[in-house]
Amino acid sequence: MTGQRGSTTVAEPPPPLTVHVTPGPAREDWCPTCKAWTRFTGDVLMLTPDGVSIVGTWTACEICDDPDGQEATRV
Repeated sequence: MTGQRGSTTVAEPPPPLTVHVTPGPAREDWCPTCKAWTRFTGDVLMLTPDGVSIVGTWTACEICDDPDGQEATRV
């Protein structure tokens, strides 16, 4: 039998991975609640050493999501 027995060599762990997540630029979108072009949407971008990936989408409506204008709920 050839080879080493009882080797205690341990590989070094890889360096920590740095990942940056940021919202992409906003674009106009249709709000199904308001029934108007008052919503904006954008992609959630992740930057890694391998490049940029889209990992999700964010949306908000300037009417529905306005914290100052919490009036009656639209039906």
